[in-house]
Amino acid sequence: MSSSPAPARRTSIVAVAIAEVAVIGAVAIVGGGAWLLGMVVGAILGVVATLTVVGHSNEARTAAGEPVAEAQVDQVTGLPTHEKLVADLQEALDAGDDRVLTLYLFSLDGFKDYNSAYGDACGDALLGWLARKLRDAVGSYGNAYRMRGGSFALLAVGSERFTSALCASAASALSESGDGFQIYCDVGQAALPAEAPSPRAALELAARRASQHGSERHVKSGRRAPGDAIEALRLVRSRRDVAAFATGIARRLDVPEADIETIERAIHLCDVGNVAVPGAVLGYPGKINGPEWQFILLHTLVGERLLAGPLGMDAVARLVRNSHERWDGSGYPDGLAGNAIPLGARIVFVCSAFHDMTSDRPHHAALDPADALAQLKRGASSQFDPKVVEAFYAEFAGEPVDVGESDSDVATAA
Repeated sequence: MSSSPAPARRTSIVAVAIAEVAVIGAVAIVGGGAWLLGMVVGAILGVVATLTVVGHSNEARTAAGEPVAEAQVDQVTGLPTHEKLVADLQEALDAGDDRVLTLYLFSLDGFKDYNSAYGDACGDALLGWLARKLRDAVGSYGNAYRMRGGSFALLAVGSERFTSALCASAASALSESGDGFQIYCDVGQAALPAEAPSPRAALELAARRASQHGSERHVKSGRRAPGDAIEALRLVRSRRDVAAFATGIARRLDVPEADIETIERAIHLCDVGNVAVPGAVLGYPGKINGPEWQFILLHTLVGERLLAGPLGMDAVARLVRNSHERWDGSGYPDGLAGNAIPLGARIVFVCSAFHDMTSDRPHHAALDPADALAQLKRGASSQFDPKVVEAFYAEFAGEPVDVGESDSDVATAA
């Protein structure tokens, strides 16, 4: 519900209007014959006076403890906020009709761990993903809200049977899992006005019941980041078939032996960041080009975070971060191009692409190696470093390594 302006605010607005008229008139008089110029200058000064007085008015209201309007749309999820929910609850209570109104509060168990392990950007992506699922689940049968922190709310009108079914659908939408995380949803509800005469009472009751639901649930969520390199390797698809290609290509391009081991590790771990991606996204049967693409853009950053943080593999982490940069600069996450991309990352990209093309994926069947090689060749000079593609062809064909062969950017291998 909207409320009328406070008397003090109405007084300040009237005072501002009077001040503006006075300023315009005074400047017009001083302007004498140049009355038009005087009016223009007076109008400008009047606007300045208005902004100044309104600014002081808002500061005074804040200092006096008078509430200032809060944003009613959450910037991360696009859902109405906690403040909008409170206003909607109050409006429904004030209407005084006979409808049965039920508030459901959903607390995400595991989101805090997810956000801590994989970073705020990935946490925001997950909240956006869950919000879209929630909107789809609720449709036009209820109102969904993003609460503060890792929680959501649903406001529904109707019989207990109807609202309970809607709640179950919403709770299912707000539960998610991937290789490296699992999120459950604890639910609490409050009926208005039967159980709660005010928005605050309804929110407190629903929160208590959600907390009780969480304490009674035996299965707990929140898988954390992998604790060591061996565990990380278990969470990603093996790339043993192309690891040998990667080391062979590196030797053909005269990469120092000390860096070759780093490249081999990066081959296995280049997609370790997928542990933060919902299983529904990774298993999507079509081409990912909608909002879900945000997880794909972030997965190399998550991989870098995991490897350089808990695992302490800084050199590998750098290659993982750059393992999806394209030769033409249209890759991610940094948009690097050409020799600005570490040579090791360019090798990883080509070998990883070949592995993916020759493996069964949700959106395509495995390609024949000859077809995958042709794809690499078509992508040379745009997606892939042409020298790395040429070396891959030679390695795949088993051609002998030319002694003395070198690459001008060996120093950037790792």
